[in-house]
Amino acid sequence: MKILCMYNNKCALELFRWLREQGHETILTTERLNVQWCRRNQFDLGISYTYPFIIQKDIIDAFNGNIVNLHNSYLPFDRGTSPNLWNLLEGTPRGVTIHYIDKGLDTGDVIAQELVGLEKPATLRTSYEQLDRAVKSLFKKVFLQFEYWNSMRKKCVGEGTYHRESDFECIRQAFENWSWDLQVEEYIQHAHKALKLR
Repeated sequence: MKILCMYNNKCALELFRWLREQGHETILTTERLNVQWCRRNQFDLGISYTYPFIIQKDIIDAFNGNIVNLHNSYLPFDRGTSPNLWNLLEGTPRGVTIHYIDKGLDTGDVIAQELVGLEKPATLRTSYEQLDRAVKSLFKKVFLQFEYWNSMRKKCVGEGTYHRESDFECIRQAFENWSWDLQVEEYIQHAHKALKLR
């Protein structure tokens, strides 16, 4: 298959290398997509993981709907940005999801998802890395069933939760020395205080 791999974080590269090792042609991009370029390339599949741009309907149509996202949350919970940080703070179901991309944000039909318990002791970094490993492992298993994806797809049930990048700014600013190596417990305590003062 000819696969467009969209990303923003180098943690995605291991997965895209794996796809190439399976014999697929992979084209990687961190740029905003152009619909004419997508149509010309006639991709069989698009995969978004850590990709920062919203994918519009004309791009989805250029892929004939065969465009999916790997999201480090158990949808419909923690849609949007920083799902790991919000999950830790709000105690929503923790997990990972592979879903089709639609015109909404993290609202497309789910192909597969898995609950992931938090490994302790944990920092913000190790909690993110745990979800990263889990979503890539799930994708590798599910990719072997690619021909059945359409029959596997299902709607998310419930409203869930959603956060924008700006929602997190007041929390981040409350930390004198923000670090991804913060212990999860310390992060939760400080973040709750920041939200109360907002």
